[in-house]
Amino acid sequence: MDVDRFEGVQSGIAERTELASEPGTTAVPPEGVPSVESVESVVGVTGGYTLLAAVSAAVLLVVAVGALVVYRRRAADTSGGRSASPTSGGASGGGGATVDRDGGTSGATEPDVSESNRSDGSGANTGGASTAFDDRIGDRTLDRLEPVAPDAVSRVRDRLPLGRNAAPSAVDAIERDLREAVEDALDEGLFDPTVTSPLGGTYDVVNLPSRFRELTVPPEGETVHVADLEGVVRDALSGRDLHEAARTIAAVHEHCQEIESHIRRREGSYLETRREAERTLEDIQEMTDRFDGALADRVREFVVDGRHEALSGVRDIERQIDTADRSLHACAFDDAERTIRDAERAGDDLLMAVDFLGGVTGTIDHGSGRVKLPERVDDAFVADLVPILERQYTVGVELDGDEIVVSGGESSQSEGRGSVRSGGGGGSRPGGSGSGSEPGASGSPSSGDSTGGSKRERSGGREQLTPDAVADEILFVLRELDDRGGNGAVECQTELLPDAVARREVLEPLATFCRRQTDLVASVTLQENAPPGFFEIEFTEGTTASAGLNSLRKRFTERHGG
Repeated sequence: MDVDRFEGVQSGIAERTELASEPGTTAVPPEGVPSVESVESVVGVTGGYTLLAAVSAAVLLVVAVGALVVYRRRAADTSGGRSASPTSGGASGGGGATVDRDGGTSGATEPDVSESNRSDGSGANTGGASTAFDDRIGDRTLDRLEPVAPDAVSRVRDRLPLGRNAAPSAVDAIERDLREAVEDALDEGLFDPTVTSPLGGTYDVVNLPSRFRELTVPPEGETVHVADLEGVVRDALSGRDLHEAARTIAAVHEHCQEIESHIRRREGSYLETRREAERTLEDIQEMTDRFDGALADRVREFVVDGRHEALSGVRDIERQIDTADRSLHACAFDDAERTIRDAERAGDDLLMAVDFLGGVTGTIDHGSGRVKLPERVDDAFVADLVPILERQYTVGVELDGDEIVVSGGESSQSEGRGSVRSGGGGGSRPGGSGSGSEPGASGSPSSGDSTGGSKRERSGGREQLTPDAVADEILFVLRELDDRGGNGAVECQTELLPDAVARREVLEPLATFCRRQTDLVASVTLQENAPPGFFEIEFTEGTTASAGLNSLRKRFTERHGG
């Protein structure tokens, strides 16, 4: 390429560039710049196509950079114009102007949103109204008041439009409704810490530990007594804005709930023990009513009225329960628990004594026998009843160690039981010589051995017709009843039981024992002349057959062994 010619072209371009850059000069017109064709004509002869391409690329690059700079400036001007819109108009109420990037003003105007217009309900500004609602009420306040006034809070949430653009007048109405709802709750006793007992009366919450007896109230952190909680709520409603009042209201309401929850937890076990004690007393009353004659009068005197120093009577236990109730309502929960447990144990001991007497009279009805004295039944109580039993039933009754021995009954005379361990009780009634005929009867021919043996077994069974004497057999039947029924009842065919168990001497005391468990058993059916026949136990409502049988076995074992 001819270097001299290229340098001439380069100097021509430089001269025009200098002219364009000097102050006060005007741009060179396009016709003053050599065209690409002229350049091509200069270099084309010597193969200058490469130079032409380089110059063209440079020109295009300069144009592209200039276009990019112009685009960015325009974009910045547009963004600045949008963000520089006025927030208020002049005193005349006219629209504000937007200041452009170069200090000029645009003719676009914004609507007037002055403070006076924002207060006007007919033209409320969305942002201003939302700010008023949040400043005076807000979602946090609604959340705090909802447990106290759920209906009022629900109405507020329903009436507040989307975007929360409620007018200030509407916010006034909302606040007024919320305050009135809290006042109604206050009048209804919602902030009264008093807790009502299911037994009647109320709890003395002032006796609770200090964490329940006192409360630190927000927002000031003042400590108040539990008796003053309602007054604290009234003061907050009348003297504070709703934000602060809601904090106080929520704290007081939560504290009242904590007090009640604590009391309900402590009273739960107490009430269960109390129900057991009351059921036991009901059973005692029912069993006592089954006695008759002079024995019934003496039993009521000892057992019900408590006129025996060896045991607490029904009236004594009822007074214990009353004392326990007073301790409970005084919030002395530990004392109440101890007292009610003592009452329950005393009731169990009394029930055992009455149940024991029932076993004695059952033994008397069937002739003679021995009844084991339970450990928790006092000997003095039994000894005072022995003379009455002998007179009323005309039998021999003796306290022999830890057993009551009954002898001389009608059945023992008719079947000649001269071998009663009481030591010849047959002499207690006339006709004792009849007992001497039994050996001859029992010495029947060998062909009658099985009959004679059966008779001896039956007579022995009648002699031992007390639950203690047939404890193992009774427990066997109770175990056999497992999985023999459903829907709260069980039954079995007595003839299918083993011969040693399928006897009236076993089934009758079993039926008697079950009937006495009135808290578990609704009815007992022993078919007449069974066996053969069925034996059925129907449990009370809410007691399953499995649970009922387990309780029966446990109680029988505690009272009669086995």
